[in-house]
This record gives sequence, structure tokens and C-alpha cells, in this order.
Amino acid sequence: MPNRTAAQLTQICRNVFQKWDVPDAEAEIVTKSMVDANRVGHDSHGVIHLPKYVRELEAGLIQPSAPIDTLHESASIAVLDGNWGFGPVIATRAMEIAIQKAKKTDVSTVVVSRCNEVGRLGGYASLAADAAMLGLLMANDHGGGTCVAPHGGNEPRLSTNPIACAVPIRGKQPIVLDMATSVVASGKMRLKQHQGEAVPDAWRVNADSDVLLPFGGYKGFGLSVIVDILAGALSGAGCSRSGDARVGNGLFVTVLNIASFRGFPGFSAELQRFIDYLKSEKRADIRVPGERGFQEQRKREREGIPIDEETWQQIQEL
Repeated sequence: MPNRTAAQLTQICRNVFQKWDVPDAEAEIVTKSMVDANRVGHDSHGVIHLPKYVRELEAGLIQPSAPIDTLHESASIAVLDGNWGFGPVIATRAMEIAIQKAKKTDVSTVVVSRCNEVGRLGGYASLAADAAMLGLLMANDHGGGTCVAPHGGNEPRLSTNPIACAVPIRGKQPIVLDMATSVVASGKMRLKQHQGEAVPDAWRVNADSDVLLPFGGYKGFGLSVIVDILAGALSGAGCSRSGDARVGNGLFVTVLNIASFRGFPGFSAELQRFIDYLKSEKRADIRVPGERGFQEQRKREREGIPIDEETWQQIQEL
């Protein structure tokens, strides 16, 4: 199958959303979230999600044009209710609010509940980096979507509970850490299935189960617990639980205005010195967080974006 360009994928997504009368501004944000994920190699969060969005629109689970209500607010924090609108739209708004508050109060935090799946967190964290600020995001599955076992256990008790952090560097691409606290994101399991490939046993508690392991044993499990607390308990979305909890995303967003702490040029110079030091080992190919994604983006801009046959067939059926 030939690779697709970002422009082709964008047009396909926009056409689909137009048929569903999704407002253009919202369709643009959701489409950009998916296609940007494909551009940097995060195919598990790319246009593979388009059929899922359509199913959720059909079922009334996504409410286009839903208001984003502020339940509580101060100069430096906000508690938002997304009213089950599009996740990327809500997450983008949460980051915009956090950036505006950090400009005035140095550090800000925004939490969100009743938000559908937002996709790749790194894209939202990078909005803060674009404003010369440090962005930190965490997400749980709103109490549902449990697919990860606690360290030492075999049954699902947690979601993949991802963390993303973007750090700006003057004149350079930002450092972007974007990771699940499970061995892999759950979307990578779906991607393997679409590609007709076996799911590695090292991802799961055993070969007969789809329950994922936390990365690094108790360390990943410990981080996942903290994510659930900040994104779930603090936001009001709720921590992971059994039962019929609706799957979505509880969000925790924090933005630090670097200029409030020190001059941005000096901060950038220190980061560049640090990166040069990390890469000074001559016999190793060391890439800082986010660098692999930017390299993949340049490659895909030249060669196009590969889309697996199963995903492409599902998109055509829409």
C-alpha cells in the first residue's frame, strides 16, 4: 500500500467530520491531533482513531459543540467540566487556559473531568513549549478502561495512565517526553492486531491475556498510581475502579513560566550544554526525549505516512 501524505489524511478526516456536521473549528483540532500523531510516528494515536470517533458520534458519546464549563477558578488554577465533548478540543482549551494563567501567576494548574479521549498528550504539552513555557500533562481513563495490572498482580486495575512533558529550548525543537506508565500504550496492542502481528509476551502478564504490565515493575506501577490520583481524584473524574465507569480522560495540566524563574536564554544554554554532554559518548547513538519523533516526522514528510491495511480499510468503510 502506498504511503499517504499528511494533507491527504487531513482531507479524509475533515470530509468525515463534515458529514457529521462537526463544527469546522473542532474538526480542525481533532484532525490535527490525529495526523500530527501519525507524522511523528505515534500511529497508535493517529487516524486509527477516526473509526472510533465515528462510532462514538453515532452512539452519542461525543457531543460536538459541548460547552467547556469552569466549575471553580482562581488566578492560578481552574477546574473544568468538558461535558463529554471532543477530547482534543477540551485538552487544547485546558492547555490554553493554563498558559494564560502562568503568564500572570508564574505557575498554573488546570484539571478536567468529563472529557472524551484526547489522544497523544505530547502535542498538548508542546503548546506550552511553543510559548516558551514548560508543560506537564497526565491522564487517566476517567476511572474506566482498566487494562494494566498492578505490580505483582494479574488482573487489570489501572489504565495506561500516560505522562507528557515538553521543555522549550531557544532556536531548537523542544524536549518532549510522552510515555505510558504501562509497558506500551494500549493503542499499540490494537495496532499490532491491525498489522496481523503477534503481541509480544513481554507486554502482557501472560501469553493468554490482554492485560498489560506496568513498565519497570513497581516503578511504573508507582507512577501510574500518582497519575490516577492527580488526573482522577483531583479533577473529580475518579480513579480507576471496577464496574461500569465510562471511559474518557481525566486530565491534570501544569504549566511553568520559565521566565519567572530565570532568563530564557540562560535556561536554553544550560539545556543545550546538558544535551551535548549526554551525547558526548562517541560509541552510542543517544537521542533525547522527543528527538526520535522529530526525526520520524522529517522522514515521513519526505516519504509519506504508512497506514496499515486494516486501518485503511476501516477508514474507507466510513
